[in-house]
Amino acid sequence: MKWARGLFVLVLAGALAGCGAGSGNSEPSGASEAAGSPEASGGQASSAAAQESGEKRTIEHAMGSVTLEKPPERIVLLFNGAVDNAVALGVKPAGAVESWEEKPWYEFLRDKMEGVVNLGEETQPNIEAIVSLKPDLIIGAKSRHEKIYPQLSEIAPTLMTENVFDWKSNLKLGAQAMYKEKEAEQLLQEWDRKVAEFKEKTGSALGSKEVSLIRFESDGSARIYITGFAGTIFQELGLARPKSQQVEGKTVINLTSKEQMEQLDGDYIFDITRFTEGDESRQQTKDAWTTHPLWNSLKGVKAGHYYPVDVVTWNLSAGILAAQHLLDDLSKMVGSE
Repeated sequence: MKWARGLFVLVLAGALAGCGAGSGNSEPSGASEAAGSPEASGGQASSAAAQESGEKRTIEHAMGSVTLEKPPERIVLLFNGAVDNAVALGVKPAGAVESWEEKPWYEFLRDKMEGVVNLGEETQPNIEAIVSLKPDLIIGAKSRHEKIYPQLSEIAPTLMTENVFDWKSNLKLGAQAMYKEKEAEQLLQEWDRKVAEFKEKTGSALGSKEVSLIRFESDGSARIYITGFAGTIFQELGLARPKSQQVEGKTVINLTSKEQMEQLDGDYIFDITRFTEGDESRQQTKDAWTTHPLWNSLKGVKAGHYYPVDVVTWNLSAGILAAQHLLDDLSKMVGSE
């Protein structure tokens, strides 16, 4: 009888331990996910300071809330802006989706991404690869990953930003989950300083000038970017957009006819077209538009204010480091006038 009772106690203890281990990631979408699963400073161990202040926290995000017991150590990042922000915060993820260009990682981030597992495209991350990493935090974006959010939540505590381009909100939310609020605050304070410096330096040069952000497409069309990453920065800097581009609810405007050329115009025209080796279609499109007689009638072109710029830091990376590069570019271009 004593032997039987002892065996029962061992079996019961094992069952309770199994329940405790399994309950971490099974809460429904929108609930406090994986209470008890850690989350914060990606693929490397959290700093001693973060561990010391690693109190339990509940974080509200675009698809619910998540409760973290301590800083996470294995983070998976599912959009490019999150990777940019993490690098700026001194965090190396365990895995991340690949860059849109300069694969697997943007060149200006590459030296910080050695050993990070490539999880495929931002729009279709590799779920099996994510599972194999055994992450303790996943950061995605509702605009990209809403449909797979339930799957991700079963793997690890999952935090969703609203979109991929609102870089300041994404930085703050990610920093909170990584227990890196102080680092984020320092980055944003430096940003505010540079913005103030830019406004003081270029205020008279810009005045009420309007800016336009364009790209030439491989299908022969031209595209105008209305909102998005660069758009949020233009707005903060007080840079207006032409009236023809102020279309409610539009992220981009596609122009299929060169008779629409005037819509590309601005006092400053920035072009984020990137040309890929072996694919000459975008170059052909750009040549067709920029050699058209109407191109030289644009006031930005006539004033010598047409600037090809880097699509990576002006549109694709969409984090604090890209924002800094964009602002530096603007300072040089406008400051040289």
